[in-house]
Amino acid sequence: MPSRYAQFREQLPISRLSDETLLAFRVLFDDPLDIVDLAQDIADLTLYPERLHESYRKEWEAYVIKALALEIRQRENLSPAEFIELMMTKVEDIQQNNDTYANLLRQVHHAKTIIQSENTIVFPTPLRQQLTAFLLPISAITPPKK
Repeated sequence: MPSRYAQFREQLPISRLSDETLLAFRVLFDDPLDIVDLAQDIADLTLYPERLHESYRKEWEAYVIKALALEIRQRENLSPAEFIELMMTKVEDIQQNNDTYANLLRQVHHAKTIIQSENTIVFPTPLRQQLTAFLLPISAITPPKK
């Protein structure tokens, strides 16, 4: 029998959530003692806006699914309808009243603006620049395939 996390991962359409709603869930379940520093990750978007969709979104989805599975286990006394209503209320409250969420959302919107801008080019990360410089000579050494 698959774990609750595995069931959630297969069944919940989390990829359909907007970035704004996913961020609200991520803020809701944020653990200040967690190894991932959400505020720092989002602050890094000013330098690396491409991370929003290249890595952060998938990380947030996994984080939220896992947190939801744990939350359901802790609230087994609630019916599914009660649990859904509780989560909806909490997410709406974060979106309407949470200053941390509002600040993080502003930074996310800024990163999205940069990504979607037609006159902006996102430069490769230093690691990618280093790998390109290292691997580029391969194109001169290896004969083209026919």
